This record gives sequence, structure tokens and C-alpha cells, in this order.
Amino acid sequence: MHTNWIPATAGNGTATILSCQSGTRPVEPSQKREGYTKKAPVSTLDQRKLSPTDWLDLSGIPRPSIRFRHKLNPRWQACYRKSSGVRLPFPPRSYGFFYYHQPPGAPLLSGELRFRLTSNNLPESFNQGKDCLTPEGDAWKIPLFVLHHTPFHRHVYQQLRVDGFVSDALDSQLKSIAQTSVRPRSNSVILHSLHQVFPIDFSAMKFSFFVAGDSTLQKVFIERPFRLCVEGYGRASCYTGKGLVRFELSTLPEHAGTRTVVMRVVKLVGDSGPYMGKDRPQEGALVLRHHPAGGKPKLLSLNVDRNTPVYGSKGFSHPDGLPLLIANTFGDKQSSP
Repeated sequence: MHTNWIPATAGNGTATILSCQSGTRPVEPSQKREGYTKKAPVSTLDQRKLSPTDWLDLSGIPRPSIRFRHKLNPRWQACYRKSSGVRLPFPPRSYGFFYYHQPPGAPLLSGELRFRLTSNNLPESFNQGKDCLTPEGDAWKIPLFVLHHTPFHRHVYQQLRVDGFVSDALDSQLKSIAQTSVRPRSNSVILHSLHQVFPIDFSAMKFSFFVAGDSTLQKVFIERPFRLCVEGYGRASCYTGKGLVRFELSTLPEHAGTRTVVMRVVKLVGDSGPYMGKDRPQEGALVLRHHPAGGKPKLLSLNVDRNTPVYGSKGFSHPDGLPLLIANTFGDKQSSP
């Protein structure tokens, strides 16, 4: 059965609400999917100050063009991508509000732009809505670091300044970090807590992510995370699927007396591929590193208190990243799982 989203006028007449019926969806002249530009400018990214005119329908649009009230021209274009960077149109029923998300209790550097899907254009519907997701199943977002240092997003960043999310002090911190640290990209994984869920490609030969603190950004690099390095065998992983994972402190006897981080699979996404060995990623299980010569696989584990400055020599490098992640999560109880 096909569905049709029939326009129904909102009570205040300021926008369009979509209701589900059978058939095909008509498209209003002012909202053609290709090259659609929202006429009314977005007034705020503060969820507490939203108005019906801030509501957008991005369904099926490859690069919707958005204006902000503080800066009407030029327009900003939002992008919807796979984790690989391939651009896609926004999915069906992608209507709602752009807003700035600051995780409770997290460093101010951890903020990000998100898109909240709602059933109508009333601000009251925000709390009942859900965030737009990427094809991999995590929240669609643009990190504050990217909004700051990417000219393409400068108008979004200025709107955050207007809304009071970015103070002069925070702006100075972002400038300092941009000059001294590797800059993350839109699809970079940026963590502030040990238990955050993030997307992963199990076929990756290397994996890197960032850890945000109160005034710093640290990069963690893991070489061959999903297979052991065995002489005479290639580097490619036999795993081909993708998923959502999280880190956690190990409570296994073999890691007693240490602060060792392991990775757990939260959800598998899409086709898991042809490999069906017992060491393949499985939902709810800890991630194992495949032995290409047929030997026993080993747990993917990272000792928080061991740093290896030469990439690949011991499998990973994290100058201060993992200790910072533990400190963010547990505070003074840094040895507690």
C-alpha cells in the first residue's frame, strides 16, 4: 500500500501540516523537491524559542537551501550523507525543526546541530518528536567544531552566537583548538562519554575518533581494530557489515587491576555480509579481532594507561584521549566501570 501525505492547513495559517492518506503525495509549487528553498527564514536554533515558521519539510531534497533571519543571504545548504560521505536526499517524512543540542553535563565543546522530526509545525510538538537519523541509524548531526571551522557552515555558527549558545570564551577555545589540533569532519566520531553509541564500519582497516574535554580535543587512532596482524596475511577485515557500538570499561578477570576499554555491539545495521564465523560482530556481544590464519580471535581491548606514540606499533595511539574519556564519564571515580 502506498501512502500519500495530504497538506492540511495549520490553525494559525503559517505553515503546512502533513497527514497520511493513500495514493501519491502532491507537491506544492513553493515546495518542489529539487532546489527547494524555504521562504521564511529560520529565526532560532533554540528549542525553547521556536515558532511555527521555523518548521521545514526536507523530504526528498538533496540539498535544501535554508536562510537565517540574522543573515538572509547567502543561504546555507543542509546535507544528508552516508558515513562514507556519499550524499543522499533527505528521507521521506523529514519535516521538523533544526535545533542546537547540548548534551546534559557534557563539555560545552560537545554541542551539535540536529534536526528534530515532528508531526506538525507547532513548537509544542518538539518534545514528542524524534531526531532525524543517518542511514547507519545514529543521529544526524553537525558537531560544533565543524560548524566553527568550516566556512560552508559559518551562518549556522553565527546563528548559534546570536542565540547565545557560543560565548566569547567558547569561541576563543574553538579558535585555539582549531590552530593546535587535527580538525574533525562532519562524519567524525566525537565522544564526551564512555557510553555514547556511535556508528562503526566493521570492514575498516583503521578507526579514529575524537574525545572532547572542557577545553581540549584529543584524537584516538586504532590500527586494524577488527583483525589481528599476522605476517603473510593481508590487512583487510573479513567483516563487512556496519553497526552501532559503544565503549565500556572491562570487568573481565583478565583485565583486573587495569583500566581497559572494550567495545560492545549495540545494533547491527544492514547486510552483515557472507562471513559467518563465530567471531563475527553480534548484537550485545563484545567485539573480537579476527585471526586471519585461523587461530583464536582476541578481544578488542585498549589499555587506558598505555600510550603508543608511533601509530600501529602496538595497535593504537591516544596521547590523552582515553584517560580524558574516562575522566569525563566517572569524574573522580576514574577506576570504576
